[in-house]
Amino acid sequence: MSEKSLYEQLADKIMVPGSKLIPELFAMLVNEDEARILLALPGFATELAEKFGTSPKDMEAKLKDFFHKGLVFKSIKPEGVKYRMCRDIVQFHDATILWSGAGRDYFDKWQIFMETEWPAYAKMVESVVPRPFTRIIPVDRSITPRTRILAFESAREVIEQNDTIAVTPCTCRLIARKCDSPVEVCLQVGKAADYNIERGTGRKINKDEALEILVKSEEAGLMHVTMNRSHDMHFICNCCGCCCIAMPIMIEYGTKMVDPSRFLAVVDADACQGCGTCEDRCWFSAIIVDVDSAIAVVDAEKCMGCGVCQVSCPEEAISLKEVRQKEFVPAA
Repeated sequence: MSEKSLYEQLADKIMVPGSKLIPELFAMLVNEDEARILLALPGFATELAEKFGTSPKDMEAKLKDFFHKGLVFKSIKPEGVKYRMCRDIVQFHDATILWSGAGRDYFDKWQIFMETEWPAYAKMVESVVPRPFTRIIPVDRSITPRTRILAFESAREVIEQNDTIAVTPCTCRLIARKCDSPVEVCLQVGKAADYNIERGTGRKINKDEALEILVKSEEAGLMHVTMNRSHDMHFICNCCGCCCIAMPIMIEYGTKMVDPSRFLAVVDADACQGCGTCEDRCWFSAIIVDVDSAIAVVDAEKCMGCGVCQVSCPEEAISLKEVRQKEFVPAA
C-alpha cells in the first residue's frame, strides 16, 4: 500500500478519508511545506517555528495567512494565540469558500464534491451522530396566537439578544448557483460574527439590517436554520432546497441532516382557496392541493415546520401549530 500524500493526510484530519476531491481542494490552498505545518497543528507560532526551523515572525505570518484562507482557527491562551486546523468537512467548506482569494475553479471543484462524494459522507455522519447539528427555526409571523414561541426558536429573538452581528454570503449558493435566491443573507452572531469580521469575510450590520434580511429571506422562500441547541447560537443561515449543503440530500435521499422545528403547518380549510402558492413554495413537497376538495393538505411526516408556505399565502389560511415539546430542542 502506497504512503498517503500530504493532502490525503489533511483530508483524513477533517474526517473525509478516501476522498479524491478534498485533497485536490487542499492542494489549491497550500503547497506541500504549508501542508506539513497544517498537519503539525494545533500549536503556537513559537513552537511551530522551532519545529520547522523558521523565525516566529515568519511562522506567525504564515498562520495568519492560513487564518484568512479559513484553514485554521485561533484560540487565545494565557501563553499566546494557539492555532488549530478546521475541525471537519463542514468547517473546511464554510470557511475556505468565503476566502477572498477563492475563485470560480475552486468553487466548481467544491460543487463536484457536493454532487459526487458528499451524499455518502453525509449518510455516514447521520449513522454515527445521534441528532443533526442544525435545526429549522419557524417564520415568526406564522405562529398561531395560542402558541408561545420560545426565544431559542425565534430568529428575531436570536438577533435581538446579540450585540455583534455580521452578514456573509451563502457559501452553498456561491458554489452551486442553482437558483436566483439572494446570496448575502447568512447571519452570524456573537463569536461567529467577530470571526467573520476579523477575517473580512463578513460585513458588520446592525439589528435593523439583520431583521430586514430575515424578511427578505422569508419572502424569497428561504428557510431559517440555526444550531441544534437551545442556547448560544452562532448563526442563522437562510437556506434554499437546491443549493444547501443539507437540504438537497434530505429531499433526494432522506438523509437526516437538519431537525424540523417544533411546529407543523396547519391549513384553515374555510379560508383556503386552493391557489397552490404554498405547494409551489414547499421544498419538501409536504403540502399539496387536494384534487377533489381543492384545499391544501399538509403531510405531517414531511413538514419541517419552517413556515415558508405561510409567508405568501394570499388568504392567510396557513399557520403553525406546536406539535413537539420544548425538550425536543437539545439543551446543549
